[in-house]
Amino acid sequence: MMQDAAGGLRFTLDLPSPHEPRRFKVRPVAEGEAGAVEELLRHAPGVSRHTPPAETPLAASVRLGAFDEMRVLRAFADLRLGAPTADGCFVELLVVDPRYRRAGLGAHLFGALAARLREAGARRVALEVDDGNDGAARFWTRLGFAETARLDERRAYEKRLA
Repeated sequence: MMQDAAGGLRFTLDLPSPHEPRRFKVRPVAEGEAGAVEELLRHAPGVSRHTPPAETPLAASVRLGAFDEMRVLRAFADLRLGAPTADGCFVELLVVDPRYRRAGLGAHLFGALAARLREAGARRVALEVDDGNDGAARFWTRLGFAETARLDERRAYEKRLA
């Protein structure tokens, strides 16, 4: 089941760069690292957390962080495994350090996560974007997400993995 995949979401992510490649360790964020999460959120004004619709009773939440070589949190994703359906994953939030935006970290992080989710049995990923957050809408569309519905002040997107 998707909920069981949370423990296996640990990997190394290599971000290609014309200057020097960057390596990130992706793993669940520990409770003691909440300050680093809050710091990233301070640099993401207007970011809203979206609760997955029609959650399954067995859905599991996981916060995964991408840490650089100095063990500094540079991005994180809040995922709800097993939502909105048992074979799905809902992205509640994806935040990237402003110094790493437009460098490919968010896209590479999601691509690696999608591959691991697919291996764990996920068939689709869903998310919501606030109206007016055109940058996020373009980001997710570039990654292959399609708008599926207009909701109150937000848009729903989905991507099939299999």
